[in-house]
Amino acid sequence: MWSFLDRLMYDNTIEEEYYKKIRQKSSSSSAFVVGLVAAMGGFLYGYDTGLINDILEMRYVTTHFPSNHRSFNTHERALVTAVLSLGTFIGAVIAPLVSDRWGRKFAIVVSSGILCNVGNVIQVASSGIPLFCVGRVVCGIAVGILSASVPLYQAEASPKWVRGSVVFTYQWAITWGLLISSAVCQGTRKFNNSGSYRIPLSLQSLWAIILCIGMLFLPESPRFYVQKNKIQKGLESLAKLRRLPTDDADLIEELVEIKANYDYEMSFGKTSILDCFRSGGGRHKQVLRMATGIGIHAFQQCSGINFIFYYGVNFFSSTGMDNYYLMSFTTYAVNTLFTVPGIILIEIIGRRSLLLWGGTGMSISNFIIAIVGVCITDDNISSIISVSFSCSFIAFFAASWGGCPWALVSDMYGISIRQKAISITVATNWLVNFTCAYITPYLIDTGDHTAALRNKIFFIWGGFNAFGVVFAYLMVYETKGLKLEEIDYMYVNCSNARVSKKFKSQKIDYNSPSYKNGVLLNEKSSNNDPQEPVSDGSASSRSEHNSVHTSSNSDSDSSEYPRNLTDYQLYLSSLGAMEDKVPEPEPIYAPGVEHEHDLNPIIARQFFEAPPSESDSDTEGSSHASIGAENDESGSSNTTYSSS
Repeated sequence: MWSFLDRLMYDNTIEEEYYKKIRQKSSSSSAFVVGLVAAMGGFLYGYDTGLINDILEMRYVTTHFPSNHRSFNTHERALVTAVLSLGTFIGAVIAPLVSDRWGRKFAIVVSSGILCNVGNVIQVASSGIPLFCVGRVVCGIAVGILSASVPLYQAEASPKWVRGSVVFTYQWAITWGLLISSAVCQGTRKFNNSGSYRIPLSLQSLWAIILCIGMLFLPESPRFYVQKNKIQKGLESLAKLRRLPTDDADLIEELVEIKANYDYEMSFGKTSILDCFRSGGGRHKQVLRMATGIGIHAFQQCSGINFIFYYGVNFFSSTGMDNYYLMSFTTYAVNTLFTVPGIILIEIIGRRSLLLWGGTGMSISNFIIAIVGVCITDDNISSIISVSFSCSFIAFFAASWGGCPWALVSDMYGISIRQKAISITVATNWLVNFTCAYITPYLIDTGDHTAALRNKIFFIWGGFNAFGVVFAYLMVYETKGLKLEEIDYMYVNCSNARVSKKFKSQKIDYNSPSYKNGVLLNEKSSNNDPQEPVSDGSASSRSEHNSVHTSSNSDSDSSEYPRNLTDYQLYLSSLGAMEDKVPEPEPIYAPGVEHEHDLNPIIARQFFEAPPSESDSDTEGSSHASIGAENDESGSSNTTYSSS
């Protein structure tokens, strides 16, 4: 018994596992703080979307804005609602021009601090439809840039084990924006003056300023710095995001993998917008990935969710409900509440399962609303059932299709084209959003040139949801638990979406010629075999990884990527020499090491942190490394570390 307790108390494995969990918890909390600040971009979108739903039904607005000064006609309602999506489409298209050149952080700061406030001023100053629409277009451009930049920034700043949940907070922020806008409009809708709509619009500038100021205190994406070959800044940024020192072995290993992945993709040449639709050049199944991203976002917009958020007040009033503003607020509250399970479940059951189960629930709810509207003539019973299953539909959407598409598109694309591909996908989202928002009044209104579908429109939404489930089953690959740099490897080695759930995180050798052909590092392994586990941050696992790559590296050239801390220090120095014209450090000697990759990262850290004394450096067989010594020509047993 005492021997067991002794082993338990002094077991290095238990200690390493404990510290691993502590480090992961620290990195996770940091990622959520960063993600929630950036998610204010989603709050702006949700707030703007919720405002128009309520403003178009305000008494003062309906008697001053429309051409007949009584109520909005179908064309005016469609134009005012949909014009925001036109601006967001433009913003999503131009996002890569800003984000890839000046950074993700810069794009978020400029769009929230300048564009959004300019658009708000124009809307507040308006007293008619034309100027109001101009302001909505400008705000839309800001929201479009944010929608393409915020999920990207969140994904690139987060560790793999919480990345999906962090990106899901973007959707959660959208739901809070919808809820707060509804609450504000509830308080001002009875004002019989311009304050009824100007007060809610003015508050949007406050949210934009909060986002702008908050982003100033956050680090830039480390992957953006890698793209710009600013490796030292990338290391410092990653250290801030992970709350680790810059010489931490796991931190350096992560940055080395990011750099290796980017260099591998860029070795095929520079990329353009057309490369988003081309396979090859280090990008595998690229057409499939683009089709998946575009399709998922298109089905999200065709689910019927924006029908409730854009025209919910109008729809509920047509069912005979007295307090339709309160009902609209209730739907927003349900949306906010049920987004939380999605944040939790996305890293437990995965993106794919969440889309399949959520889409099934959405489809059933929509079909029930449609059938009830057709078959039940009692307005009271019909309205109660319609409202109940509208909330059911919103709950399923919030927990699945609300945030999953944003997490998926932030995962799927390679670093060399990530911002471009996300922008195309998000632009498609807004284009479909604009189409749905514009044609919906013509489908539900009564009168000339309208379909007057009312509840029957839910047959359309239910059908789209059913097709979306089939699409997700066939097309969506599972990215849960993988680093962004491993996802391309997953697309190579999984023949279809259904087997992607079996793919496990693993070490990637970018120097191996077999990688270009899509062969695993262990070429004898298959999708059904257990994969080589990725480093968990412990000393033992890092040592195992170092020993895996020891056998065939003696003839490697200088183009190889570093695989441990010692390699990286020299690698970083050589890159710093290119960046800042700083001379490379002297070669490093480690006694008793026959090959550079045999050096354990923990031991290597001791060499750097504890330089040897003069007496130690003169003693043969010293346990410290001698820095700055020269290799004699007679074949010294010490090994010179060459810069990678």
